[in-house]
Amino acid sequence: MDELCRSGRVISTEGAQALVRFVRSDACGRCNACFTLNAHEADIEISNTLCAKVGDIVSIELKGGGMVQASLIMYGVPLLGLLIGVAVGSQWGDLYAAVGGILLCGGMYFLLRGLEPRFSRMDKFKPRMIEILQRSEENG
Repeated sequence: MDELCRSGRVISTEGAQALVRFVRSDACGRCNACFTLNAHEADIEISNTLCAKVGDIVSIELKGGGMVQASLIMYGVPLLGLLIGVAVGSQWGDLYAAVGGILLCGGMYFLLRGLEPRFSRMDKFKPRMIEILQRSEENG
């Protein structure tokens, strides 16, 4: 399951961006990649590459592989820091193992938070608009 496709309605456009509202599925989980309105709907801001207008229904591709990689980075790197911190600190005792694990895990987390702007510019992790399924009646 490399790609997840959703259809949604364009709610607003601003410059080269479009805000699209779509129905969430069970596969969405709680990743917080989208702004969640309620249990059934979510909004996502994406590049308006197809010049969609407000009211148009568009198809959105969510790259499953990119989401898995992003999850591995965000959870795996701090976990790796925790394990390394515990392994290194355990050479001097249990207290050092606990403190080392917590410090290195926290350090990795803040490092990733600092790199977040760089990750957010990568197309690998971004959803994209692939097709206009239905033009709104106002737009013809």
